[in-house]
Amino acid sequence: MISRAYHHHPGVHASRLAEDLQREIWGFAQAVMDAEGDRCATNRMTYWKSRLAISIEHAKSRGMAPEELAHQSELSLSRSQGNRYPTSQSLFQIETYLRQQGVPARLKAGMHAPVGFPVRNS
Repeated sequence: MISRAYHHHPGVHASRLAEDLQREIWGFAQAVMDAEGDRCATNRMTYWKSRLAISIEHAKSRGMAPEELAHQSELSLSRSQGNRYPTSQSLFQIETYLRQQGVPARLKAGMHAPVGFPVRNS
């Protein structure tokens, strides 16, 4: 029996990895922001940390470079994905965790505000 060869466009897979990673980063960011306001249970933070760690390891195993992982992190946190944005303290905590996972992220406060809108870190 001859097996069929399946050809996938490499960009499609890379795009899917990036989307998955960005979703996990944003979920983790939401948990970090909620923890700042004492609205996040410990098990929720643990859940998002483990999901993000798994997503990072999966992306690495598929060939995504640490610099690209950092770029995806920055992209995820720079887009408006709701009405809340990470504070400087949240960004520091997220960056610290990403670095523990081998992602050389450099997240900046204020990078998440849409053009023309003031930054409000409350």
